[in-house]
Amino acid sequence: MIAKHIPVRTQNASRFARLVDYITDSQRKTERVGVVRLSNCVCENTDDAVIEILATQRMNMRATSDKTYHLIISFQPDDTVSDQNLAEIEERLCDGLGFKDHQRISVVHHDTDNMHVHVAINKIHPERFTIHNPYFDYAKIAGLCEQLESEFNLVHDNHQRANRHIDMEAKAGVESLLGWIRRKCLDDIKRVNTWQDLHQVLKNNDLEIKERGNGLVFVSNNGVAVKTSSVDRSLSKPNLIKRLGAFEPAIDTPQANTQSTQAPKSKTKHYQPRPLQNNADTSRLYERYQQQQANAALLRKEQWLKLRSQRDLLIERAKQKARSKRSIVKHVQAGPLGKKALYATVSLQFKTTLEVIKRDYHDAYAQLKTDTRRMSWLDWLTAEAKNGNAEALAVLRARSRRDDRSGAVMGDHISSVEYNNNQSINDGIESVTKDGTVFYRTGTTTIRDDGKRLFVTKHTSDDSLADVLQVAISKYGNHLSVHGTDAFKSVVVQAAVQSRIRVTFDDPELERHRRQLMKQVVFQKRSKTSTYRRRL
Repeated sequence: MIAKHIPVRTQNASRFARLVDYITDSQRKTERVGVVRLSNCVCENTDDAVIEILATQRMNMRATSDKTYHLIISFQPDDTVSDQNLAEIEERLCDGLGFKDHQRISVVHHDTDNMHVHVAINKIHPERFTIHNPYFDYAKIAGLCEQLESEFNLVHDNHQRANRHIDMEAKAGVESLLGWIRRKCLDDIKRVNTWQDLHQVLKNNDLEIKERGNGLVFVSNNGVAVKTSSVDRSLSKPNLIKRLGAFEPAIDTPQANTQSTQAPKSKTKHYQPRPLQNNADTSRLYERYQQQQANAALLRKEQWLKLRSQRDLLIERAKQKARSKRSIVKHVQAGPLGKKALYATVSLQFKTTLEVIKRDYHDAYAQLKTDTRRMSWLDWLTAEAKNGNAEALAVLRARSRRDDRSGAVMGDHISSVEYNNNQSINDGIESVTKDGTVFYRTGTTTIRDDGKRLFVTKHTSDDSLADVLQVAISKYGNHLSVHGTDAFKSVVVQAAVQSRIRVTFDDPELERHRRQLMKQVVFQKRSKTSTYRRRL
């Protein structure tokens, strides 16, 4: 389990109503929004509770910091958490952060591989109207998560901030400079005894060390930089000075240049942002991704220049029109007060026109940035997979470590031993996760397809289960494996028999149960037929 606070950059983005609109928006996905819970609110409706919380926040006009605290609680795919335990975990985390009596709205999301909870908390106390800002909240959250993992038998996560680069690489899917240095040359850096030896090791890896501010940074050949202390605490400037002496810049000697020239280029290591893939060839896809991002950047620049040119043209026209009006007013036969009023009217019209032009330009530029925004590698892969790119979907599924975990896969699902179809259905896709799990509609339910299993939601009707079985047959064949609760297995067998689906199960008990139900159906059908004939 991982919990983290999501800070906001601007006061405008921290509006409580906007956050609640986001976490309660289904985004046209069937299974995105789960349980919605209101805490410490008088109102029982979400919309009314938002109005109540906003009114509470307006009671404190002195606070200049953000009045909304956005907390995300994320669980591992193998974690099974009931609604009651979920509410208790949320309560414990909020109490530990000092928000016991504060108003909050929490929403459970199921649209990713990891079930997670968004908690929108009002930092203004509903009775005292004072603001509460938790001190060192990340440390408190880490300690609380470790306690809750032990109490509720959850999968243990690493809560240390030192592994932030792992989170960045996992989110973007591209190797970071910090992670590359740790994996490729950290041991060699730690073994040096002089500054010149350090410079030589870095040069062999196309790196440099430079002073920046009060510290030191590693700089790669493509200009990417990272603090030395972020790579390892032993590489901070005070620790390096203590070990190697006062900082010495690199000395370019003819001997060093000759050695570097004679060194074979094949053995020279250098950092380049590349996909973190070990089980799939991503060279062709990554080249296409880079080309599309470059084209999007060029398009954005061209469109931006057009918007600027159009804005400048409209402003110049407005100025000419204002000058024409002023020249007319100049020759109007009116007194000083009358001309002053006319000049003021012309000036007001010009300012109003100018504001409209600038507002339209800013709106168009914001829309342009949204339409041509730079996508991360994984976001691009998910978009491609949603559009039916099987190669992109295979790359996403290759990076998933779900099958590396120990223990059985949790949740009600249907799979097969004999078939391993890594393709997804292109019709009705709602979303694709960064681990390659595809969510798509079939009938009235939503299926989670990770390539090897079809996960089914808890509240799936018998008719929808028949549709799920048809999808499973099209992917895996007529011999299926059913996993989950006994109730789920029984309902699947009943759905197969009632819908007369030609399927067999690898579980002997389930197959025996299916045959018994089939015999009963056949017997009932024969009884009805004989009764009908006797009546005739």
